Amino acid sequence: MTRYLPLILAAGLAVLVLVAGCTTQPAGSATASPGVHATTEKNMAPVHTPAPAEKTTVPIAAQTIVKQLPPTQTTLPRISVPEGYIAQYYTYTLNGKSDIIPLALSTKVYQDYTKKDSPSIHNGNSSYFLGYVNDPEQQPYIAALAKAIQEKTPVKDDQARIAISLVQHIPYHDGTQYRYPYEVLYNGKGVCGEKSMLLALLLKELGFGASVFYLLPEDHMTAGIKVSSPYDFRNSGYAFIEATEPYIITDSVTDALAAYKFTSTMEVTPVGTGQALQSIANDYNDAREWAALEAKGKTLATADYAAWQALNTKYDLRYYTCEKCPIPSIA
Repeated sequence: MTRYLPLILAAGLAVLVLVAGCTTQPAGSATASPGVHATTEKNMAPVHTPAPAEKTTVPIAAQTIVKQLPPTQTTLPRISVPEGYIAQYYTYTLNGKSDIIPLALSTKVYQDYTKKDSPSIHNGNSSYFLGYVNDPEQQPYIAALAKAIQEKTPVKDDQARIAISLVQHIPYHDGTQYRYPYEVLYNGKGVCGEKSMLLALLLKELGFGASVFYLLPEDHMTAGIKVSSPYDFRNSGYAFIEATEPYIITDSVTDALAAYKFTSTMEVTPVGTGQALQSIANDYNDAREWAALEAKGKTLATADYAAWQALNTKYDLRYYTCEKCPIPSIA
């Protein structure tokens, strides 16, 4: 089995803010992960620097330190775990409120995937990506996760937002091989392409039109959700969704993404043909406000800082994915 994936890393001074490169040229072999992390809790906390009255300093990567967080004041959801299964837990943030979704995953299915050949590259990139997305063995577990999301809210668009935040909160994994979406769920970590394919598959299961964007020469993959113009990315019919860590839907310009500029050829692979995200204007306006606030620099007036903090809280935008950082305990 061969699934090779070169890596591009963007690092802050005291934290790892990572964006993966994603290629489609297979080589090498995959091996089973030696261990499974059962939680995907937040690993880092921003440090707010005191500032003069009427001005507030926005925490940035250089002001953020890696430290053990205090125990999370919550109880893990109860879940039935049959013999031969593990319990995996996924965090998400919706409108400023964080929650956890559990999922029971078969170890046998995971072992099947570690032995499975990668899809063929000979029929082009789209066929290659769809080979990962459409593999049937993982489908019951994707359906179970989608059902758990639907049980959190009857609001269809918010179901999509939960799915997006959930995948964004799966810790970044500095691996060098593509894995199937099931492997990402089982291990609780993934690179850009893996997380993007998982997100597109989950959005499809929730009934939305979805896609993956493959961008060259940036060598980067993101997900897309069906939207109307002018909210789509490059007239593709899909809104841009960065999957590596929390970003607002349609945001392709702030923080580490600014270095990409996304000016190259883009390949769009449709994954689902369902409905559009109807309330995308809300996310679009938030993304533009966030970009404008970020462009003002690290010191903001009081009113701007309040707006910055409100968006930060709404989407958990200062969450950093760091595979090697300590995971806080559950109180």
